[in-house]
Amino acid sequence: MTAGPDFLAPGPDGPVVDIEPIVDRIDVRQLLRSAVVAVIGVAAVGLVGGILWGLVVPGVTGVVVAPDRAGALGADTGHRFDAVAMFACIGFVAGALGGVGAWWIRPLRGSVGALSVAVGAVVGAAGAAWIGGLIAGARHPGVGDTAVGQFFSSAPSLRLDGPALDSAGGFVFSWAIVVIAPIGALLAYLVLLLVVRRADLGVAPSGRGTQGRELVGDA
Repeated sequence: MTAGPDFLAPGPDGPVVDIEPIVDRIDVRQLLRSAVVAVIGVAAVGLVGGILWGLVVPGVTGVVVAPDRAGALGADTGHRFDAVAMFACIGFVAGALGGVGAWWIRPLRGSVGALSVAVGAVVGAAGAAWIGGLIAGARHPGVGDTAVGQFFSSAPSLRLDGPALDSAGGFVFSWAIVVIAPIGALLAYLVLLLVVRRADLGVAPSGRGTQGRELVGDA
């Protein structure tokens, strides 16, 4: 027989005593520390993805046709779409990797972990667009002092139709780009959440205590 809220058991000297139910306690400080670690970790993975994008994205080739007048070559205009597609794919994979990594922070598993993963992925995607734009701009500086008749290479834009954000480095990207990484992160986190068969998601309770009295002991 197990002790429930209304179960009465004999005490050491014989009288009947009321045994209160034991409940798990949550260590809020540990939870907050784990959340901060998850946000930073997922964001760092996103930044690595942005660096990778900046190093591999092709530039858009153009030609100076007259002083202060330049145009892109028709064959390279498709690189603008390639740049957005590459960033979306890299961001999705980076988000998924961040979500898997955050899953192994056991105290964070659950709704708080999912929220931390989403926040970290958004921060990482915005940072990736910024740092990737800086690297791509350094690799493909644009017209600059290119003489008339000469070719140049400019960094492709991540700007889509709709609201956009102008980063500190002058690189413009659309808000729609930022949501790809969180989608990948949350999907990966959800899959791991569904495959766990334990009701507590494999999280060991930080401690146990009664509902109204002193702490009984650690689990």
